[in-house]
Amino acid sequence: MRMDDKIFFGLLASLILFLFLTGCAGKPADANQPEQQNQQVSGQQQPTGQETEEPIAKTYTLEEVAKHSTKEDCWLLISGKVYDVTKYIGSHPGGQAIVQGCGKDATELFETRPMGSGTPHSERARANLDKYYIGEVE
Repeated sequence: MRMDDKIFFGLLASLILFLFLTGCAGKPADANQPEQQNQQVSGQQQPTGQETEEPIAKTYTLEEVAKHSTKEDCWLLISGKVYDVTKYIGSHPGGQAIVQGCGKDATELFETRPMGSGTPHSERARANLDKYYIGEVE
């Protein structure tokens, strides 16, 4: 291999390594352009990194919560927060006991588990609630 070829391939390898390390390789041409503010995808605004406020929680009346009182449509009210647990019912470790709280204030049921161990739910169960949170009660 000639000296010119070695220099050429050395520069080419350096360029490829540079592009790889800077994240430029393999991206579409416009990928390095700044994101458009308030870009719309599926009708929802995408975050621009400039938002400072949390979204305002939706509020529901007790009457609205009461309309969701079956295992096919189950909302629970726990400590003033509304949760749609319909999709969770089938995997609830306490079986169908969760259905007892559908459409009503289930705070006492959650804190005492009268149909189960009689003890409050674990921190893990409390953290799991976040997945099902839909709003606050008025």
